[in-house]
Amino acid sequence: MGMLTYEAISRVVAQERNTKTLTKLPGEFFEDAKLYIDSKSKVSGVKEDAWELDNAKRLLQDLMEIRERKILTLALYFVRSGVSPKDMSREEIGFFNAVVAALKDFQSSKKLMIDGRPESRWLLAMLADVPEFLDVKLRKYGPYRQGDIATVPEENARVLVEGGKAKKMEV
Repeated sequence: MGMLTYEAISRVVAQERNTKTLTKLPGEFFEDAKLYIDSKSKVSGVKEDAWELDNAKRLLQDLMEIRERKILTLALYFVRSGVSPKDMSREEIGFFNAVVAALKDFQSSKKLMIDGRPESRWLLAMLADVPEFLDVKLRKYGPYRQGDIATVPEENARVLVEGGKAKKMEV
């Protein structure tokens, strides 16, 4: 995208505020925003630049909080419906996957309370990218990226660990 401007950041935040779904961020938005903040920090001696820097930081914080709330809602929707979200940054995908894993864990706990049968699950650290897959009950898991943390049924976890795609984490 090139160098961001205060106006561009402001437009992106306004667009995010005015939609219920995640908006597609331009290019490498968060990386460009970091470059923008760094460049403004170097010249913050000028009063206008200092004001712009403070407001840009505040806008970016607002943007991240708005997107966080939307991602939490999308994770819950995904766990219940299997509908995959779109328009997330790389950083947000990791957050989304962690929330989904926590929600699936919680669902297993609820199932145990209701049915009295535990479903054995393993906490895994992904050592490689893993495409989306179905468990024996046809529930969707993944896709996962290298470095993601996920909780999956033991049967599927064994396959991933034995295949060198994941490693079991002890809690």
